[in-house]
Amino acid sequence: MLPRTSRTDSGYRLYPGSAVERVLVVQRALRIGFTLAELAQVLKARDDGGAPCRRVYHLAQEKLLKGIAADIEALKRTERYLKKVLADWERRTRNAGPGQKSHLLYSLSDAAINAGAPANQFRRKGKP
Repeated sequence: MLPRTSRTDSGYRLYPGSAVERVLVVQRALRIGFTLAELAQVLKARDDGGAPCRRVYHLAQEKLLKGIAADIEALKRTERYLKKVLADWERRTRNAGPGQKSHLLYSLSDAAINAGAPANQFRRKGKP
């Protein structure tokens, strides 16, 4: 991400002051979904004298439309599922006698099977 730089006799790299700004730009871009590969291409084009602004705009637009919108839809599915689970748990705890276990967490396997969904349907892509 940073251009090559010289080293001192003791091996330390000597970066110009602009390197700090570049690192901050990279960090902010990563935070909104840019990949290192995308940033490397864009920064190389910029370093070579190009103006990759349209590419940056289109990449960000794609992240909004495909990535963020998909995340929002996944969260909505998770919300609907969790509301059903909570309704089931409320019934289970109400029906359990004093000191009796309701097996709430274990009921999650049953809820997923009854919903006809794979157990990991609500897990975000790339997350364990």
